[in-house]
Amino acid sequence: MRIAYAAMAAALLAGPAWAQRADDNAVKSAEDAFGTSVGTENIGLYRPVEVRGFSAIDAGNVRLDGLYFDRQTDLAALIAPSQTMRVGISAQGYPLPAPTGIVDYELVRVGDKRVISVLGSYGPFDGYLGEVNAKLPLVEGKLGLALGASYQKFAFEYGNSERDLSLSIAAQWRPTDRIEIIPFYDRYEATSSEAVPLIFVSGAHLPPKFKRGRFFGQDWTDNENVGTNYGVVTTAGLGHGWTFKGGLFRSVFAADRGFADLYLNTDQAGIADHIIIADPKQRFASTSGEARLSYAFAEGPRRHTIHLIGRGRDQDRRFGGSDVADFGRAQVGEVVRLPEPTFTFGPLTHDKVSQWTGALAYQGRWDRLEVSGGLQRTRYRKTVTEPGGAEHKGRDDAWLPNVAVALKATERLAFYAGYTKGLEEGGVAPDNAVNKDTAPPAIRTKQVDAGFRYALTPQVKLVAGVFDVRKPYYNLDQASVFRELGEERHKGVEMSLSGEVAKGLNLVAGAVLMRPRVVGEEVDAGRIGKIPAAQVKRLVVIGADYQLPFAERVSVNATVINLSKRETSSANNVQIPGRTTLDLGARYRFQVGEAPATLRVQVFNVFNKNGFRTNGSGVFTPLAQRRVQVTLAADF
Repeated sequence: MRIAYAAMAAALLAGPAWAQRADDNAVKSAEDAFGTSVGTENIGLYRPVEVRGFSAIDAGNVRLDGLYFDRQTDLAALIAPSQTMRVGISAQGYPLPAPTGIVDYELVRVGDKRVISVLGSYGPFDGYLGEVNAKLPLVEGKLGLALGASYQKFAFEYGNSERDLSLSIAAQWRPTDRIEIIPFYDRYEATSSEAVPLIFVSGAHLPPKFKRGRFFGQDWTDNENVGTNYGVVTTAGLGHGWTFKGGLFRSVFAADRGFADLYLNTDQAGIADHIIIADPKQRFASTSGEARLSYAFAEGPRRHTIHLIGRGRDQDRRFGGSDVADFGRAQVGEVVRLPEPTFTFGPLTHDKVSQWTGALAYQGRWDRLEVSGGLQRTRYRKTVTEPGGAEHKGRDDAWLPNVAVALKATERLAFYAGYTKGLEEGGVAPDNAVNKDTAPPAIRTKQVDAGFRYALTPQVKLVAGVFDVRKPYYNLDQASVFRELGEERHKGVEMSLSGEVAKGLNLVAGAVLMRPRVVGEEVDAGRIGKIPAAQVKRLVVIGADYQLPFAERVSVNATVINLSKRETSSANNVQIPGRTTLDLGARYRFQVGEAPATLRVQVFNVFNKNGFRTNGSGVFTPLAQRRVQVTLAADF
């Protein structure tokens, strides 16, 4: 027995209507606490650069409308109005999950109703945003066009800023009721992006605190770059249970000029070695895509889907040629205007990656049991051509299995478990590395996870699970070379509670308790510590949105984020203290004529918590001070 085509076509061609900005509300939109972004709002434990302690972006685990996309630069919110982090039970529906989790961007849909959305905001600090987008049905049920433009000044805690101009266009074409084609193009240009001072310490101490909001970088260190994404997604119902979905994408990041402002060997008094690295034109580009042929059929109560998948990428990175200006000893936080030196650039390094993957995947539903599995065969080739012509080649040919099972024990309770192996990118060497911007070869990773989902009420869901993620550990060695230093293992428990817990009160609450560890010869020899740098052992996020019963047009919201202490370097000799921050806000919904509109006010870091942030490279940047943002959006 074959599944009726009409149901399949509806599932295939249905997509998110293009976001109407007056309705943006991440807390109400979130299905769980693992990470949701809607427009400019986001909520949850995980972000694209932070999933169970790893970066899904760096790992190459980005999907656009469920299809493989080798992202080199940000997608405009006008093209991808929302994103969801797929981990644990939320990744069960993917034919080929990934160990570090998946960043799933939803591609714009035009819909059948003309809407012109206008958004303006002021803040944080002296930043501002003006945005206009439109969805325009041209031929009812057949053809529609989405257009968008925005101009934004980003203002940051250092007192520096950046200006971005973004333009986007997409079409939704349905030549028949079985076929949908969505081409898109977006481009942004960033100018006057002042390089922020990056602080690295000389020993087992934190840098001294300094006045936030006073920019002590150099006015001439303006980074300028252009990002472009374009491509097409096609979905087609072929009849008799067969469907096709495919996408072809191009993503390019081109930097006309770049600077890194480094304060190295900072002592406890804030005295540091001050250098500025200047980069010539750099370019990072990739063509990627996926083709998926699926066959769905049923045997009585049992339903089966088989996927034949091909995906690939051709990535080209041109970087290096940097020059360094040494300005001697300097005081962190002190404003000193330095003359711009004359930089002499060298030749670039050429890094080329070709990766092709073929896969067979299965998804089945047998009464209360759901089973999925897949097997990928991937061919990875990497060639690095140094200035002067010397070549370094790397290759890997891997079989990558995955299997998952979910059991619906009752109408309210479901259990899940999964095992996944992957071949992922290992990140890029940081600015303070001797081999700055170098990308190591792809790394083999694996993950095991299990847990349950329980519906406390039809509107409120509890998810809890355990995970174990393992991958090679890359960081700086004692000679500041970015290389493999061992194996990194993240074991933990994650929990999510989300939904409308009371009338008008929506809650998104999540926690992850993690035990990050590094093992290997470097740890055994005492050259590095056993805890990877910048990893938290505890993260708690609670977001709430409450519609006032006595003023239905008004809602208030709050977000609390709690982080444990974390190591600042692989030496494990100093820690950043834990912290808790509170954000508050309110919305007022009203009409402009017949157009719905929303005025939103937000206050971030209400108690003006001070401190530092860090990452795996050991860099210190200040925690953003208290700030306010006001946003007005309307849909005409």
